[in-house]
Amino acid sequence: MLALLLSSFGAAQTTTPDQSQPSPSRPAVHSHRPVIRDEARATPPLCASCVQANLTYLAGPTLHGRGSGTEDEHRAAQFIARKLQVYGLTPAAGDEQFIQTAAVRSREVIGNPTLTVETAGNVSARPLVLTHGKQVVMAGLSQSPISAPLQKLDLNEEKATSEEVASGVALLLKLKPGTSMEEAQRILEPFRSGKAALVILALSPAAQGMFEMLAQHPPQMPQQIGNDTPKARAALVLAKQETFDQLWTKPAETTVKLRAQITPWKTAHTWNVLGKIEGTTEKEQIVLLSAHLDHLGVENGETYPGADDDASGTTAVMELARVLAKEPKPRRTIIVALWGSEETGMVGSRYFLQNPTFSLNDIVANLEFEMIGRPDAKLKPDELWLSGWERSNLGPELAQHGAKLVGDPHPAEKFFTRSDNYALAKEGIVAQTVSSFGLHKDYHQPTDTVAKIDFQHMDRAIASMIGPVTWLVNSDFKPEWIEGQRP
Repeated sequence: MLALLLSSFGAAQTTTPDQSQPSPSRPAVHSHRPVIRDEARATPPLCASCVQANLTYLAGPTLHGRGSGTEDEHRAAQFIARKLQVYGLTPAAGDEQFIQTAAVRSREVIGNPTLTVETAGNVSARPLVLTHGKQVVMAGLSQSPISAPLQKLDLNEEKATSEEVASGVALLLKLKPGTSMEEAQRILEPFRSGKAALVILALSPAAQGMFEMLAQHPPQMPQQIGNDTPKARAALVLAKQETFDQLWTKPAETTVKLRAQITPWKTAHTWNVLGKIEGTTEKEQIVLLSAHLDHLGVENGETYPGADDDASGTTAVMELARVLAKEPKPRRTIIVALWGSEETGMVGSRYFLQNPTFSLNDIVANLEFEMIGRPDAKLKPDELWLSGWERSNLGPELAQHGAKLVGDPHPAEKFFTRSDNYALAKEGIVAQTVSSFGLHKDYHQPTDTVAKIDFQHMDRAIASMIGPVTWLVNSDFKPEWIEGQRP
């Protein structure tokens, strides 16, 4: 997606920043920073002061980290909507509005749930009690209490399949030695979506970090987004190896009881911002540019500003919208979407997919922007990476049209599945994420501040997008999934 990046930062050209900045008390914008321009295309220049002012407000003290579903997230959405209107975009959220409001119902687990393992007929034996965060962690929970007979299934046996699982059981599932966590997730799916009430799996020593991370918090409950009822899935319990081995010795008459204290349902909201630059001859075809506007907010008295994650991506989409709105009308329609509550499970984008304000079949491609505020040390200074590069022909085609875009250098992190693009990709839309996240230690920390942003890098990154996006919205090219790579 990036292209036509000027290597020269010669005589600065300035643009007039829009006049809708919210607070004169914000840190001053450095007006001496150069503005990047693609002379060959004579496109409108990038407004460096707009980039810095927008990001400084979004990640500044006024919005307290834009916590998912909070009034601070709402205020961020209102700020973005005002800016898109000033830039000349028209509403795309339905009912002539820039903001789509989503209702979300949720419940929470209080404290650490337990598994009690009892053997019928053995009155003298004390039940075995396993506690979340100690012997086991519960990675998925949708109901409580659960009482289920134990069933053991060894996938090392030739005929072992999910068809052998009885209805309503606590399934103790033994994987083949050397099974990776990624492969385990694939294997688990038919068991969790099948007849079992809960599935217990041994956690390998290599996944100890995952155990410790999950042990820090109670298990999450599935949310009800809009009118969508959460699909029933078996609870997932990850046991330490010695605990799993102990359970494997239990006889067939064993009963497993899961108990958790769960709060009543409560309703909250999140907010998506959608704006449009309508196309001309091919206006029914849509190129979607997106990012998520929320972050972690305030936790335990500390603010998580989310400057890189993802005020940087949100600012990039806003600035691209401003620049593209000044260009001649594109052949295809451009829609920009800033999603709410990504941090709590891609809630905003998932709600939109249930309640679209235009036909999803019209989306030609989606480019999500996530964490472009700092360069990735694994790349050249002027490069960005595209998640899922090998999954479609979108990245290579953009590179053919001048984009300095490469594949994700961190494949083990599975970034393709960790942004809002994935919710769209699962609907068949070619949707991938643009980033330069180099695994810096400020990710999801209070230290992800405006002071850590490399604005020169960010300006270059945004400016490099203008050429390829302009080409894409005026071309006949329709990206496709590589065979076997559609999620």
